Amino acid sequence: MHPAGATPLGERLLDALARRPGRVVVVSDGWDNAPPGQAAEVLRVWRQRLDPDGHTSVVHLNPVYDGFQVRTISPFVPSVGVRDAENAPVLVELARFATGTATFTQLRAHLDDLVEGFLR
Repeated sequence: MHPAGATPLGERLLDALARRPGRVVVVSDGWDNAPPGQAAEVLRVWRQRLDPDGHTSVVHLNPVYDGFQVRTISPFVPSVGVRDAENAPVLVELARFATGTATFTQLRAHLDDLVEGFLR
């Protein structure tokens, strides 16, 4: 396989969200360009109209940094910069807390598990 051209991220999000999963993780460089703004609009409509209670959490992982920032795909989902792929599961859990889909107790339990794993 060889990459060629722009990815219609909005269409891929529709494919994923149609299944009504508990979580969608998007890995992209943050350029929503096929067509511009489509992914952001899909996420806006999903969050505001189709899933206002947040049954599906969506997080955007972006491995491309512009200085210390990452480009976001939508103001309706957290975008997290990933420097090491090994950190992706931790970042997804932290993003759940940032969006309110995880409680403080769940965050503490997750962080306690991480600390225990590091100490082993």
